[in-house]
Amino acid sequence: MSAPSLVERDRAALWHPATHFGDLERVPPLAIVEARGAWLTEESGRRILDGIGSWWTSVHGHAHPRIVAAIQDQVARLDHVMFAGFTHAPAVELAERLLELGPREPDADAPFYGKVFYSDCGSASIEVALKLSYQSRVLRGQTNKRRFAALQNSYHGETLGALSVCGSPAWREPFGALLSDALYLPTPEPARHEHEDLDFRGPCPELGADSPEAERAVATLEAHADELTALIVEPLIQCAGRMRMPGVGFYRRLAAACRRLDIHLIADEIAVGFGRTGRLFASEWAELAPDLLCLSKGLSGGALPLAATLIRAGFEADFHGGPERSFAHSHTFTGNPITCAAALASLAVFDEEQTLARLPERIEAMAWLRRELAERHPQVVAHRQAGLVAAFVVDRARGPADGRLGLALREAAMARDVLLRPLHDALYWMPPLNVGPDELERLALVTSEIIDEVLPR
Repeated sequence: MSAPSLVERDRAALWHPATHFGDLERVPPLAIVEARGAWLTEESGRRILDGIGSWWTSVHGHAHPRIVAAIQDQVARLDHVMFAGFTHAPAVELAERLLELGPREPDADAPFYGKVFYSDCGSASIEVALKLSYQSRVLRGQTNKRRFAALQNSYHGETLGALSVCGSPAWREPFGALLSDALYLPTPEPARHEHEDLDFRGPCPELGADSPEAERAVATLEAHADELTALIVEPLIQCAGRMRMPGVGFYRRLAAACRRLDIHLIADEIAVGFGRTGRLFASEWAELAPDLLCLSKGLSGGALPLAATLIRAGFEADFHGGPERSFAHSHTFTGNPITCAAALASLAVFDEEQTLARLPERIEAMAWLRRELAERHPQVVAHRQAGLVAAFVVDRARGPADGRLGLALREAAMARDVLLRPLHDALYWMPPLNVGPDELERLALVTSEIIDEVLPR
């Protein structure tokens, strides 16, 4: 009898995220043995184009030599030390760099952020921001301000605190009895969103700011300001929410309302930070700096789990004094030297390869392919783009009778050696920022083929 394959051993031992057990027969996990650039290699030698940056993490492509070398060098010198009572150069240097690079208020000379709090994943960085906001109110004696506001259709992670501010019932409802009561605001969904719409000084100024949803959202904030400690927002793209793009003007208007009403603004840039929208941070498009900025995914270049919460300068003042005013939150691997070294190397790659300066050409190439594909396919009922993120909403009525449209599209793409993971009726592209023209064309070709296969004309 032959030894079981890796996939068979996986099936016997593992429970995969975002995976129905029944789907494993239809779309079993693939055994990946190597990854380079935008490509994954299966144990059989089959190469698969990673069209979604492995869940939005890979900003410079897999196994970038600069990041690999930094990891190897660091692990040989210092693998880990507890961060309570100790420090080390990678953590300090990364914090200094993030504070220097973080979004600033218009015409500001000094950095807006004063402290960095490290954690292990995106959900944890959200938890840190929520708890900091709430505890600061308690320390100020504002004990009535204990509720959070969030946007409908939003996603912020799956730990219980983060889940409490997810505006999508599909994630919240199974655990509803365990969650705090957040206030959800309506979110606009413009019929079309072009990359150029991110420039609120451009041809479509303040997109979303004068929408009916913006009017209702601001009115709701005003009506509940006395009980709200913070509003959490995904700037510019609600990624897990079918890549909805509410408009930079909507974000700016919410931020202005929060400042006027003494409501902290928490920006969840876990998915959209580090160049995804064409700038290092999505909030830069709105020319604003949120009070608390949550980062992960691309922070380490997608190589290792690392998260950070950037905290407005002066925010920490409320936590000074006696030990009873301490922020009682910790993670075992806070500020791990290896992950911090990877993140420093990733930021260096942005400079050395002029990644942001080279993005406009790739963004325009993606835009041309997106528009051309949408024009040729009547099955596409809406399409949109922000930076190097593009999405196509397809006519779900044409989909399979079992309702598993997203699974069928993913299966058809994988049969063509391309990794796409649609969000039900929203097909999207989010490749590495250094994706090549041939790889973009391959993404467009396969997307065209699977739309025609799964959604007959």
